[in-house]
Order: sequence, then structure tokens, then C-alpha cells
Amino acid sequence: MKIAALELNDLSLLIQAEDGALHAEPGYARLTTDGIVTGEEARAVAWREPQHVYNQHWCNLNQTSLPIRHRFARHHADIAFAQLRRLWQNAGSAESLLVLAPGSFADAQLALVLGMIEALPSRTAAVVDSALAACMDIEADTLYIDLQMHESVLTVCRPQEGSVGIVDQEIFPGLGMVQIQNSLARHISDLLIDSYRFDPLHSSATEQAIFDEIPHWLTRLRWERDVSIKLASEMGEHPCILLRDAVRARIGERLASARSFLDKWQGCNVLLSHASSLLTGLADEFEAAEVIDQTTTTQRCLSRHADILEQVDDLYRLRSLDRPGSSPAPTGEMNGDRLATHLLCGDLALPLSKPVSIRMAEDGPWMSNELDKGAALTVVLRNRVLETLHLGADVSLPQSCRAGESIRIGGHELKLIRVGND
Repeated sequence: MKIAALELNDLSLLIQAEDGALHAEPGYARLTTDGIVTGEEARAVAWREPQHVYNQHWCNLNQTSLPIRHRFARHHADIAFAQLRRLWQNAGSAESLLVLAPGSFADAQLALVLGMIEALPSRTAAVVDSALAACMDIEADTLYIDLQMHESVLTVCRPQEGSVGIVDQEIFPGLGMVQIQNSLARHISDLLIDSYRFDPLHSSATEQAIFDEIPHWLTRLRWERDVSIKLASEMGEHPCILLRDAVRARIGERLASARSFLDKWQGCNVLLSHASSLLTGLADEFEAAEVIDQTTTTQRCLSRHADILEQVDDLYRLRSLDRPGSSPAPTGEMNGDRLATHLLCGDLALPLSKPVSIRMAEDGPWMSNELDKGAALTVVLRNRVLETLHLGADVSLPQSCRAGESIRIGGHELKLIRVGND
């Protein structure tokens, strides 16, 4: 029986099968006369065609009638099902699914998800809280931050003798990536109005252009103090500079609602979901946080699915798990092994202290210390862990960032090495 793990975070809905097949896409959907288009294709026109594009069908998963009549969608559940079916088909149409659901999903919403999975047709093997799945291997109290499209879930997990469980969890509506991006878009608009008396948010084309680039600009600001941008319009090019301190202040305002929870659990280890990674460079509270790789949680659940299934009495969301024989994930430097500092490709070694992008060419991979949106893989060494900023298909990553480990991509092997005097 084919088994796959499905992670329900609408910033990047992810499904991964046991054989490695995976598919990820953002929670956008566009209603057309021919059907429902989902993922990046829908996001790419979301600000040009706001009347046709939806991005709240997972956050507000329900069967309440839409304000418009459409041949293919009566309510958000129909839209979510169309996206779920595409995810499932693109990852090999698994016969059984392990569902990783955030705490923000109400029981009624999970019931809809289970019904949709049955209609694929597939079956639900287990439902595991996303934070619990991410924290299976923790060795101390850990605060897990899961940033989604329109809200965030903050969860504290605690290891005990032979098990790990959730001890506290809170949902923060209105603290999502959409709100952060809207805040940055308004900041850019203010800059351009002040400099050129031009408001890019009054044009759907320039508004779309801004939101297309915001993820890239936010990622750059994690390492750069300022980012020069140019926005093209019918009136010409409008350059401006994004200052990291100004953007940090905007994001800090957004985090105000979560500060009481963060203060309550000061001293915990902090782990960020892959979708939350931008917070490490743009919010003081998460400077030292570890970021989990995009597929770590789904891979972990797949590798331990037999143990998980033994603990399932019914399809309730698991909030604690036994972990017999578990051991913590390897860290960057342990037992005398040395942490890698560079990535080697051919005769070129680039430092991992800055993002390294790997692009595939006809003659093999080539690297740059740039944030390349067309790269097959972008990684960086942060807090002694190899963090994945972008991950494409046909990539195999090492479990640690020790010198001598390798990254395999498109049939090629790139060595992690240590450059230094020791």
C-alpha cells in the first residue's frame, strides 16, 4: 500500500510519498470557466484578478455558500478539495495518508478533510498535530512557531520518559504571512509616494509585481541591511531602498499579539517551521531559533509511520506520541566532528555563512553566493545547522552539516568541507 504524508500549512501545502515523490504549492486557487486552478499559477494572478482568486479556503474551511455562484465551487470545501486532489495526484495518488494538521484546524474542519481524503479516494491512517510531528526528537521544552497564510500557531512541546507531548498551544488569527506581506507592501507604497508621488497599490499590475517579489526581498533582508529595488510601471522605473531596521519594526508590530505567549515560555528552545524562517532575521525574538527543513517533518512521520499507527485508536488528532528507541537528530558538531564551513563544487568552494544557490546547467551544477530564484537548491549555515531556503526536486540533503557529508543533486555530489586553520 502506498503511503504519503500530507502537511496542511497553506503557505506551502506539502505531500510526500514513501518513494520520495513530493509536491508542494501555496494555498491559492483561481476559479475559471473550465475548472479550478491551484497553487503558484493561481497566486501569480491573485492581485490582478482578486475577484477570481481565493486564499482563505483552508483557513476558513467550511461548507458555507460562496457569495458568487460557480459551476465548480459551491463553498470553500469544494475549492480545498480541488487543491487536495491535485496534491495527491502529483505525489503518486497514495492509498493511505498521514495527515499533519496544525492546531488551528477545528474538529469540524478536520472532519471535512477526512471526508475529502475518502473521496479522492484514499484513506486516513492517522492525524498528527503538526507541532508534535516537528518536535518528535526534542530533548528539552521547545516552542514551535508555525506561520501560516492568515494566522499562526504557537505550541510548546515537552519530552518525557519515552514520549513527547503538547503542553500549551495558542492560535493567533491575523498574524499570518498575508498580513506581514501587506504591511511590507504598504511600507513600499509609502516610500514611493514620498519620493515620486506614485502609489503602486493603485494598479493591479504593480501590486502583483510587488507581491511577486516580497518573499525574495524578505529573504535577502535576513542577511543584508538594505535591499535596493526597482518597481517598473507605465510611468517608468521607481527605485527605492528597503532598510532592514524599518522592516523589522513593521514585523515587530505584527508580533505584538503573540508576545504574552512568548514571554510565558521564555527560556524554551525555539523551533520555526520552514514557512516561518524569515522571522529569524527580522524579529528579535527568533534570532537564535532553529529552522526545520521543508520536508523533515513529513519524512520523519513516514519513517516512523508503523510506530505512529500503533498509537492510533481512532482518527483523533494525536497530541502526544511514544517514541521508543528515538534519538535526537544529529547536530552540526558532535563527538569531535567538525562543522563544515564551505560547499565544494568542482574547484569552487563557497562559504556557507551566506546563502549558496545551486543551479543545474547542461554541464552540471554551478553555485553562487546569491539568492537565485531559479536555483534547484539554496542553503545556508545558520546556528550550526544547514538550513534550506529553497528546495527543488531530485535533491538529497545530509542529516548534519559535518565536514565530509555531501549534497546530492541531479546525479551530482557536492561536498561539505571545512576551510580554516584548525
